[in-house]
Amino acid sequence: RDVVHSGMAGMAGSGCMDSSHARHAPAGSEASSPSNNERSSVGVMRRGRGVVLGIGVLLASLACAEADQFHPNKSTSFRNEEQLFKVEYLDDASLTGFVAEDIVQLGNYYVSTRFGCVTDSKGHDWAQADGILGMGFPAAALRSVPFPLFWALTDPTRAHQDESNVLENRVFTLMLSQDRGELVLGGHDPKSVQGQMVTTAVRASPLPDGSAAFMHYMIDVQSLKVGGHELLQFKDESIAIQAILDSGTSCLVVPDDTFEGGLLASPFKEFQKHFGELEEPTIHITIQGQTFELPYDDYMVDDKPCVMKMKSTPRTFLLGDVFFRRMVVVHDLNDPMQPLVTLGQRDPGYKLTTELKSVGARDHVPLGKKQVKKLQPETVQATKQPSTGASPSGASYQAPRQPTQANRQYNLQAMTNPSPPPPAPAQGGAL
Repeated sequence: RDVVHSGMAGMAGSGCMDSSHARHAPAGSEASSPSNNERSSVGVMRRGRGVVLGIGVLLASLACAEADQFHPNKSTSFRNEEQLFKVEYLDDASLTGFVAEDIVQLGNYYVSTRFGCVTDSKGHDWAQADGILGMGFPAAALRSVPFPLFWALTDPTRAHQDESNVLENRVFTLMLSQDRGELVLGGHDPKSVQGQMVTTAVRASPLPDGSAAFMHYMIDVQSLKVGGHELLQFKDESIAIQAILDSGTSCLVVPDDTFEGGLLASPFKEFQKHFGELEEPTIHITIQGQTFELPYDDYMVDDKPCVMKMKSTPRTFLLGDVFFRRMVVVHDLNDPMQPLVTLGQRDPGYKLTTELKSVGARDHVPLGKKQVKKLQPETVQATKQPSTGASPSGASYQAPRQPTQANRQYNLQAMTNPSPPPPAPAQGGAL
């Protein structure tokens, strides 16, 4: 089945190991333990270039000997499940490899879990990333790797396993800036929020068989404005549009469709029209009756508005990177039957952490950020009224193309600050 969706991130470039090389090291063989300065690790994976933070399963890249990535044959806790997998992206990119199990650590939490070992990738250059870090829903995962990492790290049935340190509160918060970010495990920092927060239910996605499942962090949105001009012009109150919170998409992605008359005008065309008429307009997004601001400077990337046209026509749009730069986005998965998202405007004075730290029951994990592949913009014509009062003249701005998996750009970076090492492994194995 197609397991790729708008919330899923990309993977590292092809490695040079296959399943025949990924074997369980014999007891007593030489194997180093995870470095204390790692923020994410798989088995005895050394500090690498990073792990893409996205909505998917956990995938690790196998690299050549000179690379600084995951080497299964050096881990005595590694187990090859001898099952192959292939992930096919909507833009014809793909990843292939085999399923394995080992001890995976994020922050101070770790657990033995299944993940995919990627041996080959097609369609994109993911050389700046070591893998995909799964923070999404099990329904969107590979059948052979049923639990994204965050669900495995918060699985209460594993709390008493010797090789685990499980997070009890299944909540994570994501905050981003232009060059880095912060992942909070187990809650959020109240000091990071300015004003009131609002909580809204995650909406399930309909499936072909008529059922529904949680596939994305999809929430209801009542209004989307640019400079005071409404882009979601509903014909009546019975029409609703959802937004998908997707940290892996660079921009805001809005539909270019009226949904058979449900909207009076195309939201994307309305943006084109009004952006060209206004001077550095602010975007306003209303969720659960509360309006959040996205200033001009935050959604402009390389002097171009980071607002894209949705390629397909579902009744959704995407709130990507530029949205997370101003927001505190809390994902509460404690109730699997009704996940929640809580949103707050970020306090401008809040500084994203640059080191792993524990505050009460929370872990604050620093995130580095690398652009996996540069956007390819296309020119969109617009008119802009000069401030001098002269006749309008033609102007153009650069709008990025429809987002693909190539636009995924958040990499979890190993930082250099020390953290407590995991405890001794279970009898017969070693980290």
